[in-house]
Amino acid sequence: MPMSHSIPPSQTLLQAAARYLEDELLPTLEGYHRFQVRVTLNVLRIVERELRSAPSGSDATASNLALAEAIRSGQLPIDSPGLAAQLSSDLGEALAINNPKWTKPSP
Repeated sequence: MPMSHSIPPSQTLLQAAARYLEDELLPTLEGYHRFQVRVTLNVLRIVERELRSAPSGSDATASNLALAEAIRSGQLPIDSPGLAAQLSSDLGEALAINNPKWTKPSP
């Protein structure tokens, strides 16, 4: 059996690591180490959401870099039709990955 078929998918590995940290390790810690595990959990969850939401992340990154360069160089005027909507959409997608709570309307 080829090695690639015996390795679980990345999302499964991330979920297992996060579950261990949250359910097994975190309850045993206090202070600095508890805080560091919480930070690590947040990183794992961001990566998991990024994998789930942006399967072509490198394409999106290249597109965003090209858009930024076009704006910076003046090739794309800041008041171009549709630019604000595109930037708003891109920001919403990034926030959904980085912290989904930021994209939910407040009650």
